[in-house]
Amino acid sequence: MNSAEDADLSPAQQETQNREAALHEAVAISGDSDSEEDREEEEEEEVQGILPFPSNYLKRNTNPELPETVTVLHTDKGSTVYLVGTAHFSTQSQDDVVKTIEATQPDIVVVELCKSRIRILSLDEETLLKEAQDMNLQKIRAAIQDGGVVQGVLHLMMLSMSAYVTKQLGMAPGGEFRTAFKEALKIRGCRFHLGDRPIKITLQRVLGSLNVWQKIKLGWNLLTSKEPISKEDVERCKKKDILEEMLKEMTGEFPALSRVLVTERDQFLAHSLEMAAQPIPDANSSTGTVPSVVVGVVGIGHQKGIVENWQNASCNIADLMTVPPPSKVLYAVRITLRISVLGLAAYGGYQIFKVIRKSFS
Repeated sequence: MNSAEDADLSPAQQETQNREAALHEAVAISGDSDSEEDREEEEEEEVQGILPFPSNYLKRNTNPELPETVTVLHTDKGSTVYLVGTAHFSTQSQDDVVKTIEATQPDIVVVELCKSRIRILSLDEETLLKEAQDMNLQKIRAAIQDGGVVQGVLHLMMLSMSAYVTKQLGMAPGGEFRTAFKEALKIRGCRFHLGDRPIKITLQRVLGSLNVWQKIKLGWNLLTSKEPISKEDVERCKKKDILEEMLKEMTGEFPALSRVLVTERDQFLAHSLEMAAQPIPDANSSTGTVPSVVVGVVGIGHQKGIVENWQNASCNIADLMTVPPPSKVLYAVRITLRISVLGLAAYGGYQIFKVIRKSFS
């Protein structure tokens, strides 16, 4: 944007623009470059670039004081991952993220977000709170255009659940991720990665795991499971992820839901963290590399599963990114709906034609 256009922006708009520019410069999508070849190319660029990793110039405390919500993981190459388990609607979790990043001065911060949810990092709390509670026609149209009718409706139902919790608690979700991003920007050379599986693929796999009747029941549950949230629930939210708890209550009836939304994403997040925790090139090291330090920020409901899947060689990430083909029943329903719409349109056109012809006779 040129200077004339910049002059027309309000201070708030300029601030938002600057935040988004910094965001896109600083963020890497972990799932977009998972191969060893891609990692080597990135490392080569980093060696030739201007900005070193913190491990290239820092001497850290090897035994930092950490919050109780942090689990420490190690790789076979000597790298360390500090995994912060958070509740998405908790200010205490935001404090834990700040303390962990300040204490460890990581090379890379990885968060439980994907590319389609990146906007959550650049907006302020007030704007996000307003947007989360505003389910307008534009959002509905965008969700359906992006994922189709069935997937779009499922996505909107999940957004509706999140909006309900947001309204009840008076707090926008993702505060710990915004905090992690701000803290990462304070550390010279620290990279910021999005480590979650794309939500579009997750929703497609959810739909692929359910039959038509289960889809209907799931939709009904998402629409009706909106009980008031008490002060006790708010306190419980500081220790557990309330959205994940609400989803878990439904998984007894839908076991596949837990597998796709929790177990598979545990595996994907563990893989993203392992990829981030590769050794860093260092010309001053006798081996040519130094172990990296990574901070992972994830919902507390994923923490246990990530630990269980840590350095799990049997996990096939390509399978987790595969979208199952629609079932024959769902395909038949879609075709029937399309034929019905076309039939109604043709019938309406015919009726209009009759009226016009009659008026001229």
